Amino acid sequence: MRIFFKYEKEAIGIYRSLCAKRSALSYAPQCFKLVNSQLLVIDVTYNRDEIVHDMLIPVLTDFILEQKEETILSEILTQKFFYTDEQELQLMIDMVYHIVEGEKVDVPKRDFPMPKDLLIREALQDFLVNNVTFTFESFLQFRLKNYRSRLQYYLEIAIDEYKLEYEYQMFVEQLRQVILTEEASCEAVHVVHSQENEFQLYDENFGLLTVNQRQHLAEEFMKKNESLYIDPSVIAPLITLSPQHIYIYSDRENTHDFIYTIQNLFQERVVICTKQEAAFLKKENLT
Repeated sequence: MRIFFKYEKEAIGIYRSLCAKRSALSYAPQCFKLVNSQLLVIDVTYNRDEIVHDMLIPVLTDFILEQKEETILSEILTQKFFYTDEQELQLMIDMVYHIVEGEKVDVPKRDFPMPKDLLIREALQDFLVNNVTFTFESFLQFRLKNYRSRLQYYLEIAIDEYKLEYEYQMFVEQLRQVILTEEASCEAVHVVHSQENEFQLYDENFGLLTVNQRQHLAEEFMKKNESLYIDPSVIAPLITLSPQHIYIYSDRENTHDFIYTIQNLFQERVVICTKQEAAFLKKENLT
């Protein structure tokens, strides 16, 4: 069995991994030989099943996942979706891994009956039935259809998420420009995350802003910025007031979208506190 490699570094890396695997399995015969740093010769005379299934397939699978997957993702993005900007490519590839690892909790994670590594193993098992001679690059390009389809599935989700994030950041930048044009009408506003989706606003003297007051502030924002629709209960009043400091009191690890948005909009003006630090709330039994 012979495998030709386009890149010497890959041939050497796989050869060393195969030798390490052979040693770990205490397999005596030297069945791997590297010729001119680009041709891997595999002697399967002694025990073909052990060499192919216990050494070659696991090593090639790990190498594809660890060393070639990002390259394949980049190729799919370039060839099928026509992205060429290096920064965009890396952002979307990173997004794929966030989705796969479940870090993007707002993205439904689809459960597949077969994980990525088994898709590669299956392709290798089918291909290595006979003592073939092949190029590693050709195998990656033409023999990993199911694996590539899985990666493309994740990329399609990542592209949608990337576009949404881009639109969100553009919208945030528009609002930041609005904030810069607003004169600060007060020193501070205190924002209390009282319940799951409920926020209370207090002025610099710790007076509670009523629903009517917040509605009035939201209407002021809309009069000046008719083309921008934002949350009228928290975000719009804060932009209208444009305080020099915003103190947010929450015991929910700052995971709420409103808190994330307030931090994005007002940046260094925002101070995150625990509700225990809000002494003024004790009178209202909200802590």
